[in-house]
Amino acid sequence: MSQDDDSKIAAAATASSSATLRLNPPLSSPTLDVTGRYFLITGGTQGLGLSIAHLLKNSGASGLVLVSRSSDKGAAAVTELQTETCLVVHVEADLGQADQAQAVFSKAQALIGQEKSISGVVNAAATTSRGNLSTTTADAFDEQMAVNVRAPFLITQSAAEHLVRHNSTGSIVNISSVAAYGGAPFIMSYSVAKAALEALTKNNAAELAPKGIRVNAVNMGWCYTDNENALQTRQSDAAWIDRADEGVPLGRILRPTDVATTVLFLLSSASAMMTGSITDLHPEFAHGMLSLSLQDSDVR
Repeated sequence: MSQDDDSKIAAAATASSSATLRLNPPLSSPTLDVTGRYFLITGGTQGLGLSIAHLLKNSGASGLVLVSRSSDKGAAAVTELQTETCLVVHVEADLGQADQAQAVFSKAQALIGQEKSISGVVNAAATTSRGNLSTTTADAFDEQMAVNVRAPFLITQSAAEHLVRHNSTGSIVNISSVAAYGGAPFIMSYSVAKAALEALTKNNAAELAPKGIRVNAVNMGWCYTDNENALQTRQSDAAWIDRADEGVPLGRILRPTDVATTVLFLLSSASAMMTGSITDLHPEFAHGMLSLSLQDSDVR
């Protein structure tokens, strides 16, 4: 038998193995239950990431790995979330540093046990800095790309290797922003980074689908988080949220629970056939259209 024949047989065997994973997924299930599963959440010790962690725990998760830079916040979040039925651990890492982002999964595995498979990942960690074309420095631009794009790339790379090693399927959710469509000039580099994250989401989804790994993103709008509240209060006053809610045709801007519930859907078997999707979640406007004021609408 020739070397070419050997190569063809090996390729056919690989294709057959991939097809088994790809062509026999379970039917989508009308439930958001994630009982027994383990999840890794970057930025999981505060704000949106912590809300996602709470919802996953309440939906049956057996384990949560929270990734953040702060050991103090990590310890507090572990205490807040830990139960007899849900193991919670913290991995301290500065995701702006490539070596630390690459080490996250090995550290997580050591903490939860080598036999455990992390089947869900949420890339929620992000950094937002102000600056337009004229004022953004090269270092500020690089920081946006490192935390908001390179870190999810490296985490997804590690997650894929982990899932293949455990012969497991999984779901990865990237937290993007409506700014990816073209944000305000004062968040220029942030907008560019989120647009890149959405391209990364689609590319990774295409590559990992044959391995049974789904990759999606949530394109979220304005959200009332602790950090956003502090920023807006400093810039104006504590009543900013009332004005913000009043200005949204649907009645209010997002709250972390709104985003967390969408993330839970994408992690669960309810979305078993979704991959490469960018889910729009921004009630302040319909993408590509302006919402009518009530008096302009024919709907009463």
